[in-house]
Amino acid sequence: MGRLGNMLLEERLVSPAQLEEGLEAQVVHGGKLGTNLCELGFLQEKDLARVLGKLHNCPYASGEMQPDPAALALADEQFLDDNDCMPMRVDATRLTVAVIDPTRFEALDQLGFKAGKRVVKVVIPEFRMNQLLRRYCKAYRTLRPIDMNTLRPSKQAEAQERKVAEVSELINEDDFQKLYAQALTGGQAAASVEEEVIVGEAIDGANPSGPRPRRSAPGADKPEPPLEPITFAEAQKTLATSNDREDIGRTVLRFALSKWKRALILSVQGDLVTGWKGGGENVTQANVRRIGVSLKEKSSFRLVRDTRSHYVGPMTRGPSTAVFYKLLGDGFPGTAVMMPLLVRAKPVHIVYVDNGPKQFTTPDIGELLILAQAVSRSYEQLIQRRKARAQ
Repeated sequence: MGRLGNMLLEERLVSPAQLEEGLEAQVVHGGKLGTNLCELGFLQEKDLARVLGKLHNCPYASGEMQPDPAALALADEQFLDDNDCMPMRVDATRLTVAVIDPTRFEALDQLGFKAGKRVVKVVIPEFRMNQLLRRYCKAYRTLRPIDMNTLRPSKQAEAQERKVAEVSELINEDDFQKLYAQALTGGQAAASVEEEVIVGEAIDGANPSGPRPRRSAPGADKPEPPLEPITFAEAQKTLATSNDREDIGRTVLRFALSKWKRALILSVQGDLVTGWKGGGENVTQANVRRIGVSLKEKSSFRLVRDTRSHYVGPMTRGPSTAVFYKLLGDGFPGTAVMMPLLVRAKPVHIVYVDNGPKQFTTPDIGELLILAQAVSRSYEQLIQRRKARAQ
């Protein structure tokens, strides 16, 4: 068992069953264990931050935070993006730096040398760092449910959630798009949590300042180099020896592009579908990462998630799907094909394919159905290996 998992169990912040589910989610959706446990509703951000501080024996912080512009100016955006760190405060002798991994000494030493000050490390949860980098460094970090305030309630809270749902309306698509735009710029998208800082590091004493002007990353609007398509047999062989989720996603995408003009793999977590990987005509990875579709309203995406079955036909039209196709280069297809990828009977991804705007999509999905079963087996193998390492 990893040190963080052990500490969470020792403090009874999660149960063994919850920790196991968090490990499974980490294999499928990536990210740190703590991020996945928070998204599952099993762990509060403030508790995660406190345990991370204890684990690394350093100050910690949680909740919404803003860096001091004077501190932020001490390093270029690419350096911060590459090293997952964020200067937060600077005074006469110290530079306070938010980090995910306090053991990355080389990067912190470089910051301290450039500033001519002693570096004080403050550990923060991974998803908070991603939000800061997305907002202040124009970093392209994949959106997750925790960025969009679409967390799955814990089992203890499910009854209360149902009561609230009975007397309140679900979020509509207009509200969702506003929330999505806020998440892209690091705004108040996640659940409000009071910031907490230990050992007197004054991260919460910032002078408020808005985000710096955003600029497009070099090549962000250009199509990605085409992925080399592979045959069904090659895809099956590769999936049988996949080492991680990236291998699985890339293999499925390459096979899909051998049969259709556009293909995407979307992640399904709770009531949110987000872009993960994509390729084909006019599809850029930067735009794929901007995809976010709410599943709280009826849509073709929701139908696939709820029925756990494939879909062939025209896509439901609405504000979120309009944004979806704008990110793909505009224009609804005549028909599209979607296939859920299941892990332990739960939909975790959706494979989306079409032949472009106004075009009909060949409904030849026999091989894709077989490949979806192979994906389930590959993920199961990865989960078993991950759990074996954690023991």
